[in-house]
Amino acid sequence: MVEIMNMCAWASACALALWMGIDLVRTNHAFGEDFLLSSEEGEIIDADVGETAARS
Repeated sequence: MVEIMNMCAWASACALALWMGIDLVRTNHAFGEDFLLSSEEGEIIDADVGETAARS
C-alpha cells in the first residue's frame, strides 16, 4: 500500500514538473522578454481597469 502511494506521489510530482515546463515554454513564446521582465503595472493591466479598481 505504501509503495503504491509512493509511486502516485512521484507520478504527481513528475506531472506537475512537466506541466510547469510546458507552461514555461508557452509563456516564453507568447510574450517577449521585455514584457516578462517589466515591473510597470500600466503595461500589464489596462489603465481604465486599474483606475476603476483603485476607486472602488
